[in-house]
Amino acid sequence: MIRNCLSLLLIFCSALFVPGCSTGQQLVGITVTPTNVVFGSPDPSLFVQLTATGSYIHPPATKVITNQVTWASDTPQVAQVFKTGVVSPSPSEDCGVAGVTASLVTNSPNGNVMTGTATVTVDGTATGCPTATP
Repeated sequence: MIRNCLSLLLIFCSALFVPGCSTGQQLVGITVTPTNVVFGSPDPSLFVQLTATGSYIHPPATKVITNQVTWASDTPQVAQVFKTGVVSPSPSEDCGVAGVTASLVTNSPNGNVMTGTATVTVDGTATGCPTATP
């Protein structure tokens, strides 16, 4: 009888100290939508809302993380992106192609940076800019 009680106690204690699926999800990818944005002119009053979606494992899930990521443009003189994921042509009115990234530092593994990307083209042929090539 005592042996059975000790066995049950051991099983119960193991369940308390062994991590389960609820110990946190691991981010394995970021997808930015839309993946391609084309503005017909370098008018900074135009804009598109980008959305960042995170793919997680343990347990699997997909979540909108637009307000958690850090947004950046690799060519801000062509396209600017705001911290909310809104992208628009730059006020400098340059035409061309810019890459926009959404990045997030993860905690599993610690310090890993996950990124998702989109391409933004500002084509101002109507305003005299040369046609941008993606």
